[in-house]
Amino acid sequence: MTFLHPQWLALLALPVILAFWEWVRRGQPIALPFDHGRQRRGLVLNFLVLCANCLPAGLLALAILFLAHPITFTPPEVERKLTNIQILLDTSGSMAENHGSQANGRHRRFDSAMDAIETFINARKGDAYGLTIFSRHYIHWVPLTLDTESIMLSRPFIQPDNPRLDPPSMVRKGLPDALWGITLIGKALYGAADLLAQRPSGDRMVILLTDGESSDIKSPKDSAVIAELRAQNITVFAIMLSNDEIEPALVGIARATGGEVFNAATPEALQTVFKSIDAMKKVVVLEKQPQVADYYDPFFVPAVALLALSVLTLFGLRFTPW
Repeated sequence: MTFLHPQWLALLALPVILAFWEWVRRGQPIALPFDHGRQRRGLVLNFLVLCANCLPAGLLALAILFLAHPITFTPPEVERKLTNIQILLDTSGSMAENHGSQANGRHRRFDSAMDAIETFINARKGDAYGLTIFSRHYIHWVPLTLDTESIMLSRPFIQPDNPRLDPPSMVRKGLPDALWGITLIGKALYGAADLLAQRPSGDRMVILLTDGESSDIKSPKDSAVIAELRAQNITVFAIMLSNDEIEPALVGIARATGGEVFNAATPEALQTVFKSIDAMKKVVVLEKQPQVADYYDPFFVPAVALLALSVLTLFGLRFTPW
């Protein structure tokens, strides 16, 4: 604790002098008929009366402390540096292919992707997340937001299906192949770059989940994609949800932006990949300066107590004025 106006503390000499004077002064002796009698000295009562007479000096001391404005410094606030993470999720028909064990029912590449995304988001709370689904075109399904629950709630509306694997009686959930179809990764990356460029603060990152090749990032088109991502300071992590060989152009794009490319042929491998991304893109903690706060609290109770005692002593605990 310290004081904002310490120069006022010099006035504390006044209540000390008043209290000292109260204890040493003799007052005005008056002769009474029983002065030469054998009365008790009344030391206890004398002590209580002197203490009561010092209460105003105590109130004056507290008033001076309030006038000096006591302050304290709160611990520095810890704040994490925001990372804007745009998730690019391939929702073409091939994402409805089986992924991993099917012992507990149908489990698709899309299911593994959404499960891993949920785990990753829950492990990195405090970042802003957005969700873009893509195939032939892209849709920014969820804008960058701290309300990550909205990403998981979108699951039933964006899931793809595969007519070769799903029975004909199953209601179609994905967009029609004639409209959606194929995979254009470069187009989706440009869209994500435009979206992330609108964020004035924080790091920018793209997590791309796909299972196919893309014709719009093959050389020499990859150079323009890299230039755009670098211009916006965007790091790209790409995940291939299959055992297929990763397209060299995609590897070049990711590594040129400071990211990496991974294979994840099983749900377990995909979870491990997301842990690796979390380790590579560590959370940056920012420590703010300590904040100044008023610190009157320790003085309120003594002030109220002294004031109450002073009022009570006015009802009779004082020397007789004659």
